[in-house]
Amino acid sequence: MIYLQDSFDEIVERKNSLSVKWDNYQPIFDKNDILPMWVADSDWKTAPEVIEKLKSRAEHGIFGYSYADDKIKESIINWINRKYNWKIKKEWIVFDTGVVPALNFTLTMLTNPSDGVIIQPPVYRPFFEAVDNNHCELIKNDLIYENGQYKINFSNLQKIIDDYKNNNKTIKAVILCSPHNPVGRVWNKSEINKLLKIAVKENIYILSDEIHCDLTYPGIKHFPTALIGDNYRDKIITYMAPSKTFNIAGLHTSYTIISDKKLRNQYKDIKHGFSSGNSPFGLNALKTAYNNGDNWLDSQQQYLKGNLDYTADYLKKEIPEIKLVYPEGTYLLWLDCRGLGFEKNENLIDFFNNEAEVGLNPGTWFGESGRGFMRMNIACPRSILKKGLDRINIAVKKLKG
Repeated sequence: MIYLQDSFDEIVERKNSLSVKWDNYQPIFDKNDILPMWVADSDWKTAPEVIEKLKSRAEHGIFGYSYADDKIKESIINWINRKYNWKIKKEWIVFDTGVVPALNFTLTMLTNPSDGVIIQPPVYRPFFEAVDNNHCELIKNDLIYENGQYKINFSNLQKIIDDYKNNNKTIKAVILCSPHNPVGRVWNKSEINKLLKIAVKENIYILSDEIHCDLTYPGIKHFPTALIGDNYRDKIITYMAPSKTFNIAGLHTSYTIISDKKLRNQYKDIKHGFSSGNSPFGLNALKTAYNNGDNWLDSQQQYLKGNLDYTADYLKKEIPEIKLVYPEGTYLLWLDCRGLGFEKNENLIDFFNNEAEVGLNPGTWFGESGRGFMRMNIACPRSILKKGLDRINIAVKKLKG
């Protein structure tokens, strides 16, 4: 089936639907009249096949406890093999209600209080919180921003590890975000191999958040970390989900891939009593999306590329003070707003909230290295995107006099 781009242009009223993005922004932005372009979900309907499956399951009328059978696991195995040529085994798959709780469970399993865990800001804020939640030492290896693109600072990463060893401290893990939220990098084979080389040498676990892996732009290929590091895969834990890909985050269904049997059993033990099972809706949505969603995803990616191109062209022509960090993946745009001239980051945030009245994520939500930046979600109908950019444009023109 071919999905018309018009389906992504449709305005779906999300207010009064218990939407975090549309119904709960007032406490975040302290405004009642703001255009929300922050939370990482999409403003269009999921694939029709998923909707029909959920309708059918709802009509069954009984919503008792559910489990993931082999057919659901096979849908994951086939999807990952089809998309990434990575052949995983069904016993490697552990179901979770989300990547964030899974990451927290993993750190509980692997670490002791005061162990070091490395993150690479600017990066998804729950990484900071997961380290703190487990009373570990947060180690920041900030990405390098050069010539409009971000890179991993490998020399500093090794230096950090050496310094910790010299002080008789232990580093247990590095958390990798690939594709990276918010800067949009999709780490290539060479970069992943460099990280693997350090991890193998230092005996450090790699916790690879790959929730955005299906959302790459033309010419860009995602490589699962554990596929590239197959010989080290027993110390790589991978987190994936259909939630961003198919806009079903509210169904709370993700999966964690752990190839080592002993580690996998420890992970299940850690979760015992703290994690519920998945809902029948989430499991059915996952299976249907992975079995029947390829064409819809292709259409969505074409539309997102159109939104990306539209935004890039708009900023270049109308708001050159704001520089787009051109992404390789995700529908989240990282905007370099330092050209607006605000000395204080608080003033930049106030400008977007109260002058432009567009709700974006402040760059500092992703760490101090995000100062002067903002994150914009472009997974919305183009008319909403245009409205947001127009609001920003008018506010910038007013600011510049």
